[in-house]
Amino acid sequence: MNKRFKPLKLLPVWAAVSAALIIAGIVIFALFGFNYSAENPRTKSIAVDYNFAVTQAEREDELIAACEEVLNEQKLSYVKHAPVDKLENFTETGGKELKFTFADSVSREALDGACAALQAKLNEFKGNDQIMTVNVAVHEIQPETFGDAAWRGAIAVGVGAVVALVYLAVRFGIGSALTGLVACVNDVFVTLALLAVTRLPLYAASPLLFAAIAAFCSLLLWMVQCAKMRENFKDPVYSSLSSFEAVEESYKTSLKAVLITGGCIALAFLVVGAVASAGLRLMVLPALIPVAIALYSSLLLAPALHVYVKGAFDKAKAKRTRKYTGKKKADKIAE
Repeated sequence: MNKRFKPLKLLPVWAAVSAALIIAGIVIFALFGFNYSAENPRTKSIAVDYNFAVTQAEREDELIAACEEVLNEQKLSYVKHAPVDKLENFTETGGKELKFTFADSVSREALDGACAALQAKLNEFKGNDQIMTVNVAVHEIQPETFGDAAWRGAIAVGVGAVVALVYLAVRFGIGSALTGLVACVNDVFVTLALLAVTRLPLYAASPLLFAAIAAFCSLLLWMVQCAKMRENFKDPVYSSLSSFEAVEESYKTSLKAVLITGGCIALAFLVVGAVASAGLRLMVLPALIPVAIALYSSLLLAPALHVYVKGAFDKAKAKRTRKYTGKKKADKIAE
């Protein structure tokens, strides 16, 4: 065994780190669960639409104050959003929308009552001015929009990981697939554990998405190494090396490709996170965690494990070869 191969020499350390993180994650999850974000808990809103006549008459502040007065009388807790321009059609601009959002626990009956009170108050506000129009409406947003998207994304990425695992087995052999499977499972559990321990704010179902990303990235980066090993092992020089030495030498030649691939994946998430909305950024940027974990396992854990896996498969192959050769010799002597 080549003790110079640092990933192999420090395999107990990698195993201990993974085990400690997973155990800590299980304990934290059992006690507190994941830290689901409270940033988007409000799924019901009342929208007040008014046309350009209100702003031209410089009565917008009065309208906002009237709305707040009604909602306070109704004893409803709300979040007021700044008025935004609303394009009424392709020729008329200047209309605005004032929105108040409420927690999902607020009943529809309470919102309908507040909506009616608001409309009555604002009808008094505009008086007999027929140019001025003010409309109030209740809107209900489907809850867990991000959770639904994350769930669908997790399924898609998870299917991709399964396909990658099958491809590994067919293209590079059962041994490479087994190593990839162990690294993949490790990365999934370490990712979930880190999300629980670090208490990052998460949307519903997004832990499943990050776990699926960890699995896919882990197999993708391991596939890069497997492709390099397959190419290297065809070289006659590698035939004289032990399984430990062969994996070590191939690891050195694939190191740069793995780093570039992992860096490109991380850069893609960073770019998307930089240009995304605040809500989407909450899902995109934490995805750097599973990418980093997959890179760690591909560079340190998987190669060290594969030394033993390849060694075991090489021994089994040599044993079958000796058995076949001995049987062939026996048959020849019998003749």
